[in-house]
Amino acid sequence: MAAGSTAEAREEFPGEGSLALVPTFIVVAVDATGLGIILPLLPFYSQRLGATPFLIGALISVYAVCQLIAGPVVGMLSDRYGRRNVLVVSQIGTFVGFVLLAMASNLTLVFLARIIDGLTSGNISVAHAYAAEHSAPSTRKQALGMTSGAIGTGLLVGPALSGLLVHYSDTAPVWAAAALSLISILATITLLPPDHPASEPLYQQRVPEPTPARTILGMRYAWRLLVLLIVFFFINSMFLSQIGLFLSARFSWDGHPFGARELGMVFAYAGFINMVVQGLLITRANRFASDRIIVVAAFASMAVGCAGLAIGNRISLLAVFLTLIILGTMFARSTLTAELSRSTAINRQGMIMGLNQSLMSGANITAPLLSGALIGHQLFVTWTLAMATIAFVGMALAGQMLAPPQP
Repeated sequence: MAAGSTAEAREEFPGEGSLALVPTFIVVAVDATGLGIILPLLPFYSQRLGATPFLIGALISVYAVCQLIAGPVVGMLSDRYGRRNVLVVSQIGTFVGFVLLAMASNLTLVFLARIIDGLTSGNISVAHAYAAEHSAPSTRKQALGMTSGAIGTGLLVGPALSGLLVHYSDTAPVWAAAALSLISILATITLLPPDHPASEPLYQQRVPEPTPARTILGMRYAWRLLVLLIVFFFINSMFLSQIGLFLSARFSWDGHPFGARELGMVFAYAGFINMVVQGLLITRANRFASDRIIVVAAFASMAVGCAGLAIGNRISLLAVFLTLIILGTMFARSTLTAELSRSTAINRQGMIMGLNQSLMSGANITAPLLSGALIGHQLFVTWTLAMATIAFVGMALAGQMLAPPQP
């Protein structure tokens, strides 16, 4: 292929990618809806089977251990064999995990369900790689924002469904998540266009790279981004793993402690903010501020919100501080993920997103255990201030490690 033809093909590619991302949005949204059903339910579901706060943290940690093992493998397999093929296998594992969770009558089966789901996990990282691959560098943030918006849609609808279905039985939301997972598998097979694995000619036109090990070691700026993402993941995991039990212990709604329904409302609210950030705010923010300023402000917002939880004792204050945490979370995740994607060659997107997921899993192994130990000993203020301190560290690191805006 001539150089001019290659350039023309690359100019045409983003337009084709925009159309290809529509079914991707549908697949990810359905997948995330199933996840959104489980998130607010799992702490209380496990607690009824005898789990302590520490064991609830361990449930998240064992899932993360499995992700840590599987993440790079899933990413590199998607580079080699194509995103859609690997995504289907990952979704089948999620489906099996949900079915087993719905049938669980003891904690052993709950742990087994999470292990199966964790070992085959990779839905989101593969979807991010697919979006990055089907977009030009100049539009990659918008493409990744589209997949993040799909996640936000699922996390808006899923918790709301969970809150409605939990009235029928504890397992009804889990069966609904399993059904949605099955729909997601069918949607991936029927809607997602076949992609080309890295061994096919489409990828051979791209700049060849050294072995994965040498590539990883040589990605200096990417490692800075990954350090910031580890800090972010640690805070996020501490927050998500125990926010349900924290709210249940500290706040009431209509005369009863916060439960699965109220936590579902919180997650639905987070999903709504995610949609607003991805659809309206993230692009506008980049017109007025660099990525470095956005990430610094995001960590600052998370720090203030977490510190506020230590002193807030009214629902109105809780809403304000949760909003600050959620906004900071959405801006930090979107900006750092997009910057990480731009820092890596297009035919290594699966690898870098898999590595990103593994490092996230590393944070998810230790953070829930620490979080569970603090909440289990009723050290609620210590829990919130620990997250605030880590967020302030992230703010300082972002100011030093992120690339300055180009003149």
